[in-house]
Amino acid sequence: MNIWRMKLRAGSHGEDMWPACRKRGVAVITHPPIYNTDLTKLNKSDLDAGVKTAARSSIWLFAWDMQGGDIIFIGDSVSKSIIAKGYLTCKPGTRAYRYNSHDPVREQENLHAPWRHEVAVAWDDDFVPFGYKDGAPQHTVMRFDPTWTCASLGGTEDEGEAAFLTETAYLRKTRASEKNVLRLHAALSNRFRAWLKRRFQVTAIQEENHEDIHFIDRGTSYVAELKTCYGGNTKAALREALGQIIEYNHYPPRLQKERWLLVLDSRPTATDQDYITAIRTKYHLPIGIAWPLNAEFEIAPLGFLGPNA
Repeated sequence: MNIWRMKLRAGSHGEDMWPACRKRGVAVITHPPIYNTDLTKLNKSDLDAGVKTAARSSIWLFAWDMQGGDIIFIGDSVSKSIIAKGYLTCKPGTRAYRYNSHDPVREQENLHAPWRHEVAVAWDDDFVPFGYKDGAPQHTVMRFDPTWTCASLGGTEDEGEAAFLTETAYLRKTRASEKNVLRLHAALSNRFRAWLKRRFQVTAIQEENHEDIHFIDRGTSYVAELKTCYGGNTKAALREALGQIIEYNHYPPRLQKERWLLVLDSRPTATDQDYITAIRTKYHLPIGIAWPLNAEFEIAPLGFLGPNA
């Protein structure tokens, strides 16, 4: 999952397209050389040469890199604040871009300028705007950088990160975001279950007794807690997952599984892996960590699952 900062004005201080986007449930982008060019079946390298520099980078990200399950923050150049947040509603992990050939958003001050390039978005109705200092104001679309909040709030980098994490955590409290949480979690669960079946001929059971997944492989019982990592924040995901998996194994009347797996949807950092190794060793916890890698899953430590377990 990616988190994007996007602008929705015609030019840096021009007509505001946000009200129309909010009403339609979309985010849109346009540029004169490709007003009427459907990018659906094109590659990045096929983009019109007339689209240059920052505009080219933004359209590449918008049309090819945005995926279902991603988050968009809308940055406003006039108020210098993040004014909205939304969630791309197509299938998680799939290309979000679509071309509107029939009824595109149009500028009221220039009806001959169609904004045909769009992605479907569920906008948070309860979002609270916050100030920021844009680190790349010339770009319409960029990956969101949490330190931009730090600069505008006059705090430290840690404080800026904390403000950002508050906003990403907030998504669990709205209708649109709660649906997004469930969709991403279900996709990860189904993917992991299918991989277990394909790779180890294991039949896993999902969502029983509040456990995300549990299964038996070669006589060893496993329980897996699955987490989506908002903004790539694997540390926060591990913190939450650890508490839950300990509860599932020890809170009466639960029975302890022989091995515990923390399954993230993003690759853990080297520090994350060192941390899990440290608590496994110091406290003798039967715990491992897993994450997607292309069409497979990678598991640490080696041999935690499979024929050599």
